[in-house]
Amino acid sequence: MQFCYHINAGKEILEIKDELFNHLYKARRTKIQTLLCFRNLQDNNLYTYKHLQIEKKQATLMLVETKKLPLASTKKLHLIWAIIENKNIEKTLPYLNQLGVKKISFFFANRSQKNEKISLERLHKILISSCEQCNRSDLMEIELLKNTQEALQKYPNSFVMDFDGADIYASRITNFENGIFIGPEGGFDEIERQMFISQKKLSISNQFILKSECAALFISSLATI
Repeated sequence: MQFCYHINAGKEILEIKDELFNHLYKARRTKIQTLLCFRNLQDNNLYTYKHLQIEKKQATLMLVETKKLPLASTKKLHLIWAIIENKNIEKTLPYLNQLGVKKISFFFANRSQKNEKISLERLHKILISSCEQCNRSDLMEIELLKNTQEALQKYPNSFVMDFDGADIYASRITNFENGIFIGPEGGFDEIERQMFISQKKLSISNQFILKSECAALFISSLATI
């Protein structure tokens, strides 16, 4: 862990309670003389605190240093990702965060499993934990859209990752700030492909069929080059 997240990081006095208290003082056995670093994942600042006291169920800290230390991706990669199994999204999300993905717009494609329930709160917690581990200073944006049509209306200048697209290597496109659609397991259906008739389509030249989460990782890795 490179720092701890606290929504109030930056305030003169910081109180540590509940889950974070248990992690810092019961699991990690943090001592009173130890300085602790915090971020709020909003302002790119790294805040250093010293202990005033450690009690049975909470600790009180005082701010001693504020340092502007942005550690974020310079490429504003935006994935427009069809919903797949929730467990696979949750496993992949920390890797996408480490690769610097700026935003993910989740949407229900026609072949998405409609019984999947996406908890933005849970994904938010996963992203915070990932930032603490990889030292990223900004929090990835996530949103949930109703269907393919709504996603396309909101992001009309986006690309589409699909089987019959142009070779992504030959195109040398690595800027996906306007978004790139990634389909669910089984890909997009014919109705959706008609919706994408005006979009620039991309694919890989070897014709391998990528799982949805693999495609998300592939695009994210390509965008870091």
